[in-house]
Amino acid sequence: MIDVVIDNIESHEVSFSCWPWQHWSLLNPDGIALVYGEYSFTWQQVNSLVDEYAEQLNIQGVRQDHIVAALSVNNPDVLWLYLACLRLGACCVVLDPKQSAEQLNDQFEALAAQFIWVSAPAFNRSQGLQSINNTRELVFTLLLSPSEMTSSTRSTISITASTAATKYVSTEDSIKLEWQAERLASIVFTSGSTGKAKAVAHSGENHLYSAAGLLSVFSYRASDSWLLSLPLFHVSGLAIVWRWLSAGGQVVLPLADSLVEQLSQVTHASLVPTQLRRYLNELGADQEVISLKRILLGGAVIPVVLTDKAKSLGIDCWSGYGMTEMASTVTAKPADDSVGVGTLLAHRCLSLIDKQIKVRGRSLGMGYYYQGALSPITDESGWLVTGDLGMIAQGDALADELFILGRQDNMFISGGENIHPEQIERILLSHPFINQALVFPCEDVEFGHRPIAVIDAIAYLSVDDMNKFLQNKLVKFMWPINYHSLPDAINVNSIKLNRASVQLWVTSLYE
Repeated sequence: MIDVVIDNIESHEVSFSCWPWQHWSLLNPDGIALVYGEYSFTWQQVNSLVDEYAEQLNIQGVRQDHIVAALSVNNPDVLWLYLACLRLGACCVVLDPKQSAEQLNDQFEALAAQFIWVSAPAFNRSQGLQSINNTRELVFTLLLSPSEMTSSTRSTISITASTAATKYVSTEDSIKLEWQAERLASIVFTSGSTGKAKAVAHSGENHLYSAAGLLSVFSYRASDSWLLSLPLFHVSGLAIVWRWLSAGGQVVLPLADSLVEQLSQVTHASLVPTQLRRYLNELGADQEVISLKRILLGGAVIPVVLTDKAKSLGIDCWSGYGMTEMASTVTAKPADDSVGVGTLLAHRCLSLIDKQIKVRGRSLGMGYYYQGALSPITDESGWLVTGDLGMIAQGDALADELFILGRQDNMFISGGENIHPEQIERILLSHPFINQALVFPCEDVEFGHRPIAVIDAIAYLSVDDMNKFLQNKLVKFMWPINYHSLPDAINVNSIKLNRASVQLWVTSLYE
């Protein structure tokens, strides 16, 4: 039974007649485009440098349709590398260097990359990976120290082919490649809730329509600056880059360790609630001027106490719902006391069939990538089946707002009652001491299963403490019967906890 279909695909096109940075270089050559510490680059300089870096890659042998795997955290190098690869018609795929060797090997097997670039010696695991895919190592170094900068703030680059026996001749045809929106622009691995990570391929057009939909309601203009605070191996980080390229604003690469200092340089940021909590806690009481004016929150339930405090400081907080396959955000809204995730953005469609959420639209990826081939990302009707369950709110105040009920594959039964862990997690995350929470079923002789919780909290919380907190917030059969602290081995600073990893750890506790 079809509950509802919402179509917000508007007729106007989102396109560039040349590379986006060329477009802004012609339109606003002296506008500041990129900031890193004391260095800034105009759109004209960005355009020139991308060409220069692309030419250097071309000399090393990077060609159209090549895959360049980059093991890197965010830094200026990997952003320039990503843009330079685009310029050549190649695709730079940024990988999380903190993953296990097994995960990285799985991803390299899927990519069958022609080149690998490792941004720091500590991330260098290329020996094992090269033996699988016969990739060549790329050396890409930006010299950004003051002594190496010219007065025009342009950086210099040193690139040396590591495979000395292989020589390539620069081809002008490659560097003259024209902008093609439908060309492969990114591959992002997503694990969903369980199973091996899938490689989602997006075109430039997918990213631009994703950006256009959000920016139609979430203002970001040429005079604004967005902190590139999320990793480029996550679709949320890539989305920042493409909003920057779409709007012709500024992007700021974080240099300082302090989040307060980082956010003091920008007007916009994409954060997870834990980061917002840390920022508000670290913000000095004597802070008189706050440049930050708009935050896009994601990755978890947003505690209202946080967004209210931010609002009191003049910071507009937004939340939403999205997924890698849709190049980030699908719905969005100003954060408020409703646990809904907002209304559908432009260029997207959404359907609810028996509460199952399906989506499609101009931001939907090209397919799942494996060794140069794409497999379908949708069902036979052209919809992406998200695996999430939801409902659309009725009534004037919340008309057309989407509410997420949970994931279909996470549901379990306790005493004959259906339990969606996400509903419990939302309430747990409203506790002022809890940063992250996941709920799992635990076998029980009487009820079949009972919920238990794994939490990252700033103080010890007993079952009795939590039972008092949950009164009048959750029905009693949904109260977790035990709380476990998240182990240090699981990264709590990531955008979203990996449910499968935590599930494995929980299972080991009850064996």
